[in-house]
Amino acid sequence: MNCQHNEYSIPSATGVADIYVQSFTPDTQPAGIIQIIHGMAEHTDRYVEIAKTMAEAGFAVFMSDHAGHGKSIKTEDDLGYFGDRNGSDLIVDDAFAVTQLAKQTYPDAKVILWGHSMGSFVTRSYLSKYKNAVDAAVICGTAGANPAASIGALIADMIAKVKGSHFRSTFINGLAFGAYNKKFEGRTDFDWLSVDKKNVDVYIDDPKCGYLFTATAYRDLFRLLGFVSTKQCFADTPKNIPLYLIAGDMDPVGNFGKGVTEVYEKYKAEGCNVQCKLYKGMRHEIHNEAIREEVIADILSFAKSIL
Repeated sequence: MNCQHNEYSIPSATGVADIYVQSFTPDTQPAGIIQIIHGMAEHTDRYVEIAKTMAEAGFAVFMSDHAGHGKSIKTEDDLGYFGDRNGSDLIVDDAFAVTQLAKQTYPDAKVILWGHSMGSFVTRSYLSKYKNAVDAAVICGTAGANPAASIGALIADMIAKVKGSHFRSTFINGLAFGAYNKKFEGRTDFDWLSVDKKNVDVYIDDPKCGYLFTATAYRDLFRLLGFVSTKQCFADTPKNIPLYLIAGDMDPVGNFGKGVTEVYEKYKAEGCNVQCKLYKGMRHEIHNEAIREEVIADILSFAKSIL
């Protein structure tokens, strides 16, 4: 099946820049919509081949670069910047705006969110805020509660006030990611991303991946993780929306499966319709590992079950 590629530009609630959106759609009426919400310090071009595969399977795929990511910037200085205020809420609003764009294009299609890493936090917040705006969600490479998140947010906010909103702090970066690489070979600073060394090297060589977030964006990231870990966020998630948690069991973001299981149990305790799968021996980017075909097949199988 052939697929069509389209590009869009919509205003960002953050005011940082317009949001770059791209879609890959089948030539026929799609079975449904899959909206990809990417992770921290990356961009949607990394998901093009996956989007094509999903479009060839009959789904319309919409995905956007977060504000301060990829092509959603005015200048290079805006990489890793969500604005000065309320970024943790506004990037969720941007994701909802992409859903609205997708629904305008295909009004009768069901929508499945797929949020990876930071995008999984956006997805979890989205579900609690916009409730029945979508029909299902895949929560990929997520994290459990981190008691240090509130302290991290305070420190990042203080640094931003002293050094400026665009200041990039290696100290905060170390606070957030310093322990992630400890269990791995130490070939690069990003071995925790993937077992696949080529994937790690491609990520490192991409100028729009792996950059330091600004102090304000780290503040927003810590606040976002703090919020999605609250009982309120779990309780406000609609019980009728199927959720599918997936991650590598060697992913340090999810505390090697423990954090993902924690999130699964908290959704389950609130009566949510949730299932979970951990991929043995895999790290953070399970969709870019050697098992990528299995992962995408699992996501498509879940999406088809919603229809």
